[in-house]
Amino acid sequence: SGNGVQGVAGGDRPEDPSKQNLAQVTGSIQKTLGLLHQLNLNVSSFSSASQLPLLQRLNALVAELDTMQKLADGCNIQVPMEVVK
Repeated sequence: SGNGVQGVAGGDRPEDPSKQNLAQVTGSIQKTLGLLHQLNLNVSSFSSASQLPLLQRLNALVAELDTMQKLADGCNIQVPMEVVK
């Protein structure tokens, strides 16, 4: 019966990658929200000196949205293209 218990524990493992993927997507969403907040601060206090940080944050946002889409491909969820656009 000890092997049966191990089998049950092993049976839980296939769910772990799915849960891990979902956690990664959630983390990516949180990172995206943080980047959007930083962009809002950059734009609201924009000066020519802040142009480079603004562009860097915009590039980071685009890269993170791409990462989010790729991570979502590993989950049983869909990120609507309207959200990505």
